[in-house]
Amino acid sequence: MDLASMRRGHEVKDVRPEHYLEAIYALSKEGRATLSALAEALGVKPSSAQKMVRRLEEQGYVVYKGRGGIEITQRGRELVDRLNKSHRTLAELFKLIGVEEELAEAEAEKLEHVIDPKVVERLAKLVEALKGMRHVLA
Repeated sequence: MDLASMRRGHEVKDVRPEHYLEAIYALSKEGRATLSALAEALGVKPSSAQKMVRRLEEQGYVVYKGRGGIEITQRGRELVDRLNKSHRTLAELFKLIGVEEELAEAEAEKLEHVIDPKVVERLAKLVEALKGMRHVLA
């Protein structure tokens, strides 16, 4: 999941803690995750980003090193991985049933944050079954 796709899936007023984690993860892959880069990526004020980063640090998802940047912890990576799996599964399901790609991605971005992982597991099985029936869905 890239930052541009993530932003299309929600309005700034709906930025959730998980969005911060996803952005920190994406920024880390591109280089170093800084507070200013995080705020810019999510379209929030640096002070808002700092408050959320402190909250995520208290929960064990990141380590904030001030000017040294923000590092995601193993616990944080596991949550991002779960969100990414949910996103991929939902987006693929939506596309298989004929939802246009951009809408499928945007809706998957919204839902990945609220869907239970047990439901995602069942949907993943459904997606695999539907792939074998593409000719029926066309």
